[in-house]
Amino acid sequence: MSAEIVLQQMIIIFLLIMTGYIVYKRGIIQNNVAKGISALVVNVCNPALLIRSAFDHDASITYDKILYAVVGGAVLYAVLILASLFLPKLLSVGEKWKKHYALMCLFGNTGFIGIPLVSAVFGEHAVIYVAVFNIYFNLLFYTYGIWLADGGKNSFSLKNFLNVGNIAIVLTIIIFAFQIRLPEVVTSTVDYMADTTTFLAMVVIGISLARTDLKAIFAEKKLYPFIILRFLVIPVAVSFILRLFIRDDIVYGVTILMASVPVANLPLMRVEEVGGDGAVLSKGIILSTVLSLLTIPVVTLFV
Repeated sequence: MSAEIVLQQMIIIFLLIMTGYIVYKRGIIQNNVAKGISALVVNVCNPALLIRSAFDHDASITYDKILYAVVGGAVLYAVLILASLFLPKLLSVGEKWKKHYALMCLFGNTGFIGIPLVSAVFGEHAVIYVAVFNIYFNLLFYTYGIWLADGGKNSFSLKNFLNVGNIAIVLTIIIFAFQIRLPEVVTSTVDYMADTTTFLAMVVIGISLARTDLKAIFAEKKLYPFIILRFLVIPVAVSFILRLFIRDDIVYGVTILMASVPVANLPLMRVEEVGGDGAVLSKGIILSTVLSLLTIPVVTLFV
């Protein structure tokens, strides 16, 4: 994985994010429209990109490589679970925010950032591996993640788990596993939906930036050592561990990118849904996303 290519893609992502920032600041997009774009990406564009990754039936994607991705995901999330238990203590995070730091540690933005980044760096066929990581993400979030976000009150809900993202993952796996050939009218429709994913996803992040008090975010001192440990030290450490198991360079590279993507939006959405204070989560999402323009290319220098 070339650090130069990753840096180039991160610059492109940054420019797309700034497009969202500018159009919101100039009043071209209002709050209600921004919310609609976010829902469109989550419920249509990202699922379409995942499903499209299974259409090509690329001969280079074998069941052995899928197994490597399964092993890589298991190792990565085992490390992240351990880190989520120790990092808040190591950083002397206040009791009120410990669960939120654990959420930031566990759940990276494998959707909005991860899918477009993997597609750009390794090609759209490699997005099939992201589906494997999203299985781990969703299984963990809709069980342990919900429990953390709700302050240890609620447990697993089948209703929460049955969402468009998980259904798209299942369809992707079925299409790939059984080599299903869909009619061209279906594949072309999905293609058009998927083509919008990267741009709209980055615009959504740019809008989030524009609606945030950046001065307050950059003043949150505890987030800096957290980001260094979570998005630099841990991905590099994981890269050395994974070299013992994964022999395919693309699967290895995808796994490292999944370890390096910034904090996901979903924990914040859940915390706010149940009436919690999402201030730290919001700051963590924005700051880790901005700094990912540096942290992700730096990680690739070590792998």
